Parts: sequence; C-alpha cells; structure tokens
Amino acid sequence: MPRPLRGNQGQSVVEFALIFPLMLIMLLAIVDFARIYTTMMSVESAAREAADYGTTLGAGKWQVGAPRDATAAEMQRRACIAASDLTDYADPDADPATGCTNPSFASCMRASLAGPCEVVPPAGCEDPLRVFPCRVTVTLTYDFRLLAPVGFDFFGVYLGLPATITFQRDSTFAMTDIDLATGP
Repeated sequence: MPRPLRGNQGQSVVEFALIFPLMLIMLLAIVDFARIYTTMMSVESAAREAADYGTTLGAGKWQVGAPRDATAAEMQRRACIAASDLTDYADPDADPATGCTNPSFASCMRASLAGPCEVVPPAGCEDPLRVFPCRVTVTLTYDFRLLAPVGFDFFGVYLGLPATITFQRDSTFAMTDIDLATGP
C-alpha cells in the first residue's frame, strides 16, 4: 500500500473550510424562504379569519354605533389571535385579545365590486335586503425579520436580502345575511 504524499494530508480540511461557509449560507437561505412562505400563509389566514367574521350574518353587525364598533374590535381581535404564533408577532399588552402592532390591522368596506374601499361602511351596507352584498376587506401588514440577511454594498448599491421584509395580505369576503326564519 503506497503512503500518501506528505503535502496532501491537509487538502480535504482546506477544501471543507472553503466550502462550509457557502453551504451554511445556502442552508440558512432555504430555512428563511421556508419561514417566509409559512409566515405569509399564516398572515393570510389571519386576514381571512377577520374578514369572515365581519361578513358572516353581516348587515346587523354594521349598524352605526356600538354594533359597528364591536364588529371592528372583534375582527382585529380574531386577526391578532390567529397571528399570535408568528415569530415576530408584537403585542404591546402581551394579550392578543386586545390588539397587536405586528401584524398591523386595517379594514374597509365596498358597496359594490368596483367601488372604492371605505374605512367607514358605505350607506346601505347595514341593510340585509340589499340586492348586491357589500364586501369587507381586511389587510394585515407584517414585518418579517430574516435569520441571515445576506447582502452587501457595491458602489453605493445594496445587493442581497434586507434584514426585514414587509408584506401585506388582503382578504375580501361578501356579506351574507341568512334569514333562518324563512328557510328554503
């Protein structure tokens, strides 16, 4: 059996030392992209939960005054509870039932498909006999921090991924009014 040459003994260690940082960066990038995807799905699900609550058995919930205020508060509470398992979730009171700041919550209502999205519900949306239903849209905006932001400045231009990515998820539902008394 021939003996290895004396100069080749550390070659594999040097090759590993050169390749290991690249492998580690690739692994962290894969983990971050997986986290981004699952986080986006969770935020979208939270927006869907809030919008669904705002429209189910809807018109009575949007009457001016206490019903409308209670509906908006409950929509925000449901969105915050649904998003409370996210890694960068921020709740100033440490109670998802009282609201949250990351994700931030916004809602609006449309009286028609092409109408503008208004923060104050348009006139007539509280009417359960409306021909075309009003639509509730919930928007959640979430700031996501990466595990390994990889980037560098190249002559004043930043190349790579930032430390924080902000994304929005919207969910729109049409109001439903089900009259249980009349039935089919």
